[in-house]
Amino acid sequence: MKIAALRWALDPLTSMLALRLRARERGRLSYDAAWHLARITRHPDEMGYRLHGHRSDDT
Repeated sequence: MKIAALRWALDPLTSMLALRLRARERGRLSYDAAWHLARITRHPDEMGYRLHGHRSDDT
């Protein structure tokens, strides 16, 4: 199973928020980066994602 499909299955709300973030950025943000940003927005206790290079250059 691909990672994007697994993310949709396990956390559809974060996946939907990631799509909205990506649309707002008009595609300048990859889905992976948008998903990680959405995840740490909804779950601040998982800030470790941010430390592993999953954020865009302009944030």
